[in-house]
Amino acid sequence: MKKAFTLIELLVVIAIIAILAAILFPVFAQAKEAAKKTQALSNVKQTGTAMNIYLADYDDTMPMAHSRRADGSHRHATIHPAPAGSIGAGWEDPIIVSQINSMWHMSVQPYMKNWQLLNSPSQNTVTLTGEVFTNTVAAQEVGVTYNGFLNTYNATAINNVSVVPLIWLGTGNIKIRGRAASNPALNCGTSTGDCRFNPGGGAVAGAAAGNQSLFFGYGTFSGGYKIWAFGGNQNGGGTIVGRVDSSAKYQRVGIVAPPSVNVNATVDPYAQYTNNGSGFTYYATNDANCGQITGANTGTGFTYVCHFRPDREN
Repeated sequence: MKKAFTLIELLVVIAIIAILAAILFPVFAQAKEAAKKTQALSNVKQTGTAMNIYLADYDDTMPMAHSRRADGSHRHATIHPAPAGSIGAGWEDPIIVSQINSMWHMSVQPYMKNWQLLNSPSQNTVTLTGEVFTNTVAAQEVGVTYNGFLNTYNATAINNVSVVPLIWLGTGNIKIRGRAASNPALNCGTSTGDCRFNPGGGAVAGAAAGNQSLFFGYGTFSGGYKIWAFGGNQNGGGTIVGRVDSSAKYQRVGIVAPPSVNVNATVDPYAQYTNNGSGFTYYATNDANCGQITGANTGTGFTYVCHFRPDREN
């Protein structure tokens, strides 16, 4: 006589499998997230190491955070082709390509030889609407941004290399195909002279007192944009930050503690985040200790985004 499972026994087995799946699937998801975070940490760490090798070859002078036009003016608020020559619509002009080759994402490439280091597997690829790609150079996906306050700054002038951010996942949960940026950027205005972080004044000669920073969100590029590269909200969201000394660490950002008490601006670049990550304001400050916090656009004196100042002490 053949033996077989009864219907009740089968239902019990199925129920047990369903329970185990309900328990294990979140664990698998967490393990996958942890693996992505580990890869992102490695990418940022290796990029930071490459930039430090670059510094050794260029007299401790930080790479350019943006390109400059033929007349000397600054493309400080521009997302640049990555790599140079990959974008059409005028960007492929040989003169402009040579200008972009001086920007950080291009000047550090000989020390990296790997474009994949400039993004995180947690980031979603976004292509700008109407973007024109050339057929001569393959566009790359970039989600790592450079601290634009370090534009041509001398590394020896940085107060604390283990604290000041060098690079980070500054485009949040997206990576942009064929484009690279600095975030934040110096407010260079229309100047054709030097534009450099100046603790006691404007980034350019003759700059008016006020906000000397441009700190970007990327919601205009993606409806699904959030400031967090991992986590997705203020309760557990974060990013990866690489410091000037090439160390890299996961960091919680955009944190609001009940009842809506913002954390200190020295530890959170999005310390004044305003909603569920699609928009934000930020702390600009007049001093190295972030002791004189002002609004983003209403500060007196010469203010820079607190978290990224090269003269930070802690």
